[in-house]
Amino acid sequence: MTVILELTLISTEGLNNYTSYLNPTIKPFITLTKFPPATSTPPKACDNINMFHVPLDPTFFSDPSSCLYLQVFTKRRIMGQAQLGWCFIPASDIGLLTPGSVRYLSYRLRGKDGSRGHAIINISVRLEITTLMSSNMDTCHTVIGIPVTTFRGT
Repeated sequence: MTVILELTLISTEGLNNYTSYLNPTIKPFITLTKFPPATSTPPKACDNINMFHVPLDPTFFSDPSSCLYLQVFTKRRIMGQAQLGWCFIPASDIGLLTPGSVRYLSYRLRGKDGSRGHAIINISVRLEITTLMSSNMDTCHTVIGIPVTTFRGT
């Protein structure tokens, strides 16, 4: 059994405070990292324009230290990417939703140093429970039976 979290970015507020004379417009993008990591996977970028599909272990909700780490970056012309802010989404905020139901959450982004920022991010979360075949299961099943030969018609 695998739990898939669908996280959708609804809106952001206050990101215009991060513009400057050298960067009059920002080009934000989001990464999402799961803590504690079950495996060493890199941060996920958006699958869609504003949607993430994050596979979660069923024990994710029972561990009090489990959370999602959301980071907002901007692309700059000269210096590459710069972090605009970050927030932790604790597993307790998501809770055990019934499959298909939606919960709406809002978080204030923190600065690089952890100070309280001015931007607010509004998201929705939805859980999907799927049963995936294990990768170690044999996809070619052995069948015992009577061999069948082809008879040619005359």
